[in-house]
Amino acid sequence: MDLRRLRYFLTVAEEGKITKAAKRLHMAQPPLSQQMKVLENELGVQLLEKAGREIRLTKVGQALCERGAQILDLVDRTEKELKDMATFQEGFALQSEKQCE
Repeated sequence: MDLRRLRYFLTVAEEGKITKAAKRLHMAQPPLSQQMKVLENELGVQLLEKAGREIRLTKVGQALCERGAQILDLVDRTEKELKDMATFQEGFALQSEKQCE
C-alpha cells in the first residue's frame, strides 16, 4: 500500500462518491476506481461497497479510514519537522560561519 493510494482512498471515503472524489483529486473517475480495486487487491479485502450511486465503507474500510488518517497525519507532521530541522540547521550553519569570520 502506498501513500498515494491511501490518500485516494481517504478522499473517496470523505466524498462518498467516486466521481466527486475524482474531481477533488483532479483526475478522471475510471483511473480512481481502478486504484481502489488495486488497493483492495493488494490488501486482500473489500474496502468499499456500492449503495446506488453512493459508496459506503465496509467495516474493514472504516478501520483503514481511521488508521489511514492517522498515518497520513504522522507523515505530514514528520515531513514538516524534518523541513523545520533542516531550516534550523541551515540558519545555525550561517550563524556559525559569521562568528568565525
